[in-house]
Amino acid sequence: MVPAMEKREDTAIRIEKLEFLVAHLQKSFDELNMVVFTQQREIDQLRRAANRMEEGYRGLLEADRAPRSLTDDRPPHY
Repeated sequence: MVPAMEKREDTAIRIEKLEFLVAHLQKSFDELNMVVFTQQREIDQLRRAANRMEEGYRGLLEADRAPRSLTDDRPPHY
């Protein structure tokens, strides 16, 4: 049989290792959480920029479809 004192020491060592592992995992979790937060912010900015470009493109298409008079197509020297 293993004496009770050795069991306590083994348990204490195991608990210490688990505490170290939890602290390491918490640090990793916090770092990854910050990465996800930063990426989401960048994704939101890119979506807004894409929406602005799409609106601009639609505006160009609508302007191109608008009826024009022949005077609009005259060369500038007339």
